[in-house]
Amino acid sequence: MNSFQIRVHCGEECFTLCADGEKSILQSLGTTHGPNAPCGGRGVCGKCRVELKGLLRSLDSGEITETEGEILACRYAPTGDCELWLPPENEAIIAVAENVKISGGREGLGLAVDIGTTTIVSALYDLKTGECVAEKSELNAQRVFGADVVSRMEHCRKGSFDELYACMEKQLSALAEDKDKISRVSIVGNTVMQHFAAGLDPSDMAVPPFEVKSLFGAQRSLNVWPDADVYFARCISAYVGGDVVAGMLACGLQDAEEPCLYVDIGTNGELAIGDKRGYKTCATAAGPAFEGAEISCGMNAAEGAIDRVWTEKGEIRTHVLGGVRARGICGSGIIDAVAVLLDLGLISRSGRLVARDKAPAELRSRFVEKNGTRAFSLCDGVYLSLRDIHKVQLAKAAIRGGIELLLKGKAVKEIIVAGGFGKYMNVISAIKIGLLPPVSESIVRQAGNAAAKGAAMLLDRAAEEKLRALADKCTYVDLSSSEEFSESYISYLNF
Repeated sequence: MNSFQIRVHCGEECFTLCADGEKSILQSLGTTHGPNAPCGGRGVCGKCRVELKGLLRSLDSGEITETEGEILACRYAPTGDCELWLPPENEAIIAVAENVKISGGREGLGLAVDIGTTTIVSALYDLKTGECVAEKSELNAQRVFGADVVSRMEHCRKGSFDELYACMEKQLSALAEDKDKISRVSIVGNTVMQHFAAGLDPSDMAVPPFEVKSLFGAQRSLNVWPDADVYFARCISAYVGGDVVAGMLACGLQDAEEPCLYVDIGTNGELAIGDKRGYKTCATAAGPAFEGAEISCGMNAAEGAIDRVWTEKGEIRTHVLGGVRARGICGSGIIDAVAVLLDLGLISRSGRLVARDKAPAELRSRFVEKNGTRAFSLCDGVYLSLRDIHKVQLAKAAIRGGIELLLKGKAVKEIIVAGGFGKYMNVISAIKIGLLPPVSESIVRQAGNAAAKGAAMLLDRAAEEKLRALADKCTYVDLSSSEEFSESYISYLNF
């Protein structure tokens, strides 16, 4: 097997990696240095673009060429020593547990971990005082295998489980330095992520009948923390995980007297409706559009991302995180942008951009063509294309279709929107595009990272029983073969 050197430039840092000629550049970069690959390395999302100079082999055609310029790292392998320049790292702005105080009086440290598909959030507690002493939030290193759990399960089905598990284990191991002082760990996450954390292959969840190896809700021993009691939150099904139940617990839904709707919007939209007597839950495959993936200029909520869009005196205004030049647009900005274009009459209800000559004269210069499709420029270098708008339609129809199927015309006292994305989302914009039902903004509560808060609560053993009781009152509605959901989904494709 041939071995080559890749000289990697990452900002001011520079280092050398060894690579073989069989793996793609993306695989050679690995989980530590690799750029986002929402499509799992299939070459369709365009997010793993890097600048490279050297001799490469196309994994599609087999052609070998001397290259100097931009390439997709997932579609080329080195055939000689190379020099590579990584784009700026998109360090996401992640909602944390917001310093939840827990009961004290115990010895040692407690670690609460929320393992999301996109991000991992942890909080370290002094169990004597109940105070949070450190927090850490970072992108999930598995992202190079795909933005969604399905992509990662497909990698496992092709024999890569050990690689994905090692990636997870390494990241968990680095969450806290004083591992020997940790006596209690609570882990919440979607069911697939909890499988990875527990060292269980989640492949069977990728295909019907979506079988799980465990629904958890008990202590498990892990090599990462050999001397600690490690509790995994109870899951409901393959696609409604412990993060949902923990979030519901943190929001007090176990005591809700009147019907409430709980919505966690991510690559997998998870929903629950009911009251303290019981909840119906379901999951919808929304895809990663609301997290910026699969969107032409989409990115994490990081410096350089447009996170808000609005109109002021007829002009389109944008806010950029960090106050720098815009590099892209994140989920909250995407929802705002679509809502603004709808308000201005520039998008039809069916999701089509109007013709340039039908737009107000002052906005016509913003109509451009990108990669063979019409697009609307939000600012210099950042745009939404017709394809992007269709991606948003598909994602919001999946969420709204699931909501309406559970609601069945019933009113709720409160809608709770959980998750990092939900914390920053403009509720009015979400209602305008049809992501949320047409309700008063006043009944919508943005709960932030409720799952991380629930994980902190679960450092107390008393919370285990509350979580178990809540999970026992949850039933799962399978939408995968539901004709009623298909009809609901189609009916909400339009804005």
